[in-house]
Amino acid sequence: MSPVIFLFSGQGAQYYQMGAELYANDAAYRAAFDRCADIAGDVRGRSLADSVFGSPMADSDGYDDLEETNLVLLAQGYAMAQSLLARGIRPDALAGYSLGEATAAVVSGALGLEQAIGLLRAQARHVARRAPPAAMVAVLGSPALMLENPELSRLGEIACINSPQHFVVTAPLVNLDALAGELTRHGVNWARLPVRYGFHGSLLDAAEAGYADHAGQIQFREPAWPVYSSLLAARVRRYDAGHFWRVARGLLRFRDLVINLWAAEPRVFVDCSPTGTLASFVRQTLGDTVPVLTAMNRFGRNLETVAQLERTLKMEERR
Repeated sequence: MSPVIFLFSGQGAQYYQMGAELYANDAAYRAAFDRCADIAGDVRGRSLADSVFGSPMADSDGYDDLEETNLVLLAQGYAMAQSLLARGIRPDALAGYSLGEATAAVVSGALGLEQAIGLLRAQARHVARRAPPAAMVAVLGSPALMLENPELSRLGEIACINSPQHFVVTAPLVNLDALAGELTRHGVNWARLPVRYGFHGSLLDAAEAGYADHAGQIQFREPAWPVYSSLLAARVRRYDAGHFWRVARGLLRFRDLVINLWAAEPRVFVDCSPTGTLASFVRQTLGDTVPVLTAMNRFGRNLETVAQLERTLKMEERR
């Protein structure tokens, strides 16, 4: 069987009730999520479980408190990985997208869970305190659109290139209406992401100093599996104190990472995110014949989804 790579996503993927079925019925998922929750303690006066499971999915548009969602997304990705490992599904490598790079580092053993929770909490607090209000907008179109249109470039900057026809723009909040109007004028579909701050762009610069002070205290270990970065579009050869700041601030090149991974060796991509969005980006980049599996989605029946993933991988092993 081709090597298996687990994919972990970042901010904007969160929604209320994500993983609820697995939390209720999958002992490994629940134990791993609860471990994160115990370390994190209460956030905004409630536990991580209450944060994600205490409101209906229909209210998810307002689920954008950075500290809460940072920690909940880490817990979800970590728990999903532990659930798959408990089923005997072991990766040959891991890859992270934005905040998902911290999740991948934890799953690999390079970063302790306690350290990751402290790091993401510090990031949230410094960004909320120092960075200006911003909007992040997903665009269904070629990134060349931004480069070829000075008015779009004036209003925002490319934050993430996810596939040949999907990218994200970060912009000051005051520019959102003008940016939306300009994108609509160019005939492309767009959607605002549930993120209050301008990650992967210059709007985050004001938060660097305080965050860097905290990150400088972290000690890294050798990872159990190779870890790949959407920032680098390549393998992380060595973690240093500035890595996760560069991930938060820098342009993400998930499209290039996927192309590079596939060019080096055909792989089975397993999307551990709560939405299956990374799987979609892989298919958009490499085509529908590439083996891509999702562990979770927003539509429920996730026990079936994970069971089907397990069956598919076992069939691949027998080929």
